[in-house]
Amino acid sequence: MPRIFGLNIIAVLVAGIALWFIGALFYGVLFADLWMGLWGFGASDEARMASSMGATMGAGFVLSLLVAGVLGFALKALKADGLVPAIKWSVFLWAGFVLTTMSYDIVYALQPLMLLVLDGAHMLTGFVIMAFLMTVLAKVAVKD
Repeated sequence: MPRIFGLNIIAVLVAGIALWFIGALFYGVLFADLWMGLWGFGASDEARMASSMGATMGAGFVLSLLVAGVLGFALKALKADGLVPAIKWSVFLWAGFVLTTMSYDIVYALQPLMLLVLDGAHMLTGFVIMAFLMTVLAKVAVKD
């Protein structure tokens, strides 16, 4: 499979697409009402969101691809050369960077703790699945 900077580009693309779908599942199907309520969005906000849905989903897709690529580079740098190390490192990176960064919204923006739980669960699920996909699809996607 084609590699760019040691990363299997197909595996990274699949992982990014998976993260995007996980977000759609979390926020569009499973927890849409909870998420809207935690942010305090109402009917007028729904109409505004619907009018920019294409651009929003497109930007989210690009961000998902970027997150997958950065995770792939991190796993490569950490020499996560198998499924268990890749998942362990992805959980460590999620806890050390993603969860702690999202916690600033709880501390400084006074967001509800449940929003951190929901968003954190989304990203943890995504990180584990991306690590799984990048490892399994390329028999160690991040190998030199």
